[in-house]
Amino acid sequence: MSENQLPNNGQIQHFVMFWLKPQLTKAEVANFKNFFEHLKPIKYIKTLNYGLAANTPTRPVTDNSFTYSLTITFDNITDHNAYQEDKTHLDAVEKFSDNWYRVVVHDTVIS
Repeated sequence: MSENQLPNNGQIQHFVMFWLKPQLTKAEVANFKNFFEHLKPIKYIKTLNYGLAANTPTRPVTDNSFTYSLTITFDNITDHNAYQEDKTHLDAVEKFSDNWYRVVVHDTVIS
């Protein structure tokens, strides 16, 4: 789909996977949930859910290699974009970014 064909209207699902550094202790990994808790008060967020990777059976289509994932729903692309520049979001990223070595983001217009 070309950029001109991408839908612009509708709720946005912001799905983020985090790979935390292997040298972190179990307590440090558990403490990382505070990153998500810091985000919760941001006014642009409609819903926010997070958790550790599930220990589901190995299949060719399953990737359980990440540590935590985060799913946020926004009412629209405008709220998503404002969230990206929100001071609370930026401060949380700065505070916790030393914990991860990889982050992957998937943004979807919810049908």
